[in-house]
Amino acid sequence: MQTNYINSLTPMRGIAAIWVMFFHMDVIIFYREFGTLIPHEASGILAKGYLWVDFFFLLSGFIISHVYGETLTNHFGKWKTIKTYLWARFSRIYPLHLFTLLLLIPFVVIFPIISPAVVDGSWKTFMSWSALPSNLLLLNAMNQHTYLSWNLVSWSIGAEWWTYLAACFIIPFVFKKSWLQNGILAFMAVVILGFMVYWKGSLDITFDYGWVRCVTEFSLGAVLYQIYQKGLGKNMLSKNIFFLLALVFITMIFHFSWNDLFVIPTFCVLLLATAYNNGTIKTILETRIFKYLGDISYSIYMMHGVWFMVFWYCLPYLKSNYGIETLTLEMKVIFVTLFLGLTLLSAHFTYHFVEIKSRKFLKKRIKTKQGNLETAQ
Repeated sequence: MQTNYINSLTPMRGIAAIWVMFFHMDVIIFYREFGTLIPHEASGILAKGYLWVDFFFLLSGFIISHVYGETLTNHFGKWKTIKTYLWARFSRIYPLHLFTLLLLIPFVVIFPIISPAVVDGSWKTFMSWSALPSNLLLLNAMNQHTYLSWNLVSWSIGAEWWTYLAACFIIPFVFKKSWLQNGILAFMAVVILGFMVYWKGSLDITFDYGWVRCVTEFSLGAVLYQIYQKGLGKNMLSKNIFFLLALVFITMIFHFSWNDLFVIPTFCVLLLATAYNNGTIKTILETRIFKYLGDISYSIYMMHGVWFMVFWYCLPYLKSNYGIETLTLEMKVIFVTLFLGLTLLSAHFTYHFVEIKSRKFLKKRIKTKQGNLETAQ
């Protein structure tokens, strides 16, 4: 297992998570008919924010290759290696996923009693009890239901989990194959993504075939790691200007609402430019605030899904009780500040008291079991 850490990549997770959060803030007020944070006809800078999930998937393939690539390749098919790897990934993602579901269950039980008017059409789909088992079993990105449900962002966690399983085969394949064969794999992944964009009109594919979106981009991330390992393009991409150019081009893709496929190669360049950089960009990304946002990025991502539900069902009170039809600039600032503040505050606590503590507990548990097994043998 690789032990050297690519520090600058962690803050990028934080940036991606916050951009997705702003996308969902805009979704709430747009679909609740209170306007938009930024007019969609003027810019897609927020409306295209769902694409940062694709960055997560690419980054996942890159990082899993970096950390587990040699181990999964050299010990291909060995159950002990696979079990250790899968337990580590399960310990990383499932406790917080379960915690957010447990937070939403009392919300679903109590809120309709306090305010029966909240039970509208969206409630019957978002909070459907029949969708809870698929969320618990991480099947929520496999077309089990024709809608997003419970913690809406957790479909990507389900997609990630099954991709982690597929990685036991994907990574050894990528590590052992030639550049030509890996190039063919990358080309096939892009073709599949192209078909999905043609079929759906965008890459915003979630509860239905989100797992396909994840597997293909994870595979691209694994191939990208081979490029990183060989240092291809390092002299050029390590320059600060290429990181900035990639970020500017991504912003343009979002702003002008260009085809979603354009963002995939640009994300690849951004990822390599971040990993290669050893200059000003690296220094900025490794400042305390960016580093901490990266550390708690998973909690930011998951907890903003919980607050999404709270605000989604609370905002209509403004319309029904106060006759507010659109949010003024001041109201939007208050909304964003509240959403952002509550998410970051709750993410701080869930990172320390759910993520870290549960990971330590589960890691200790697997070590204890392994020790007992060795003693028995």
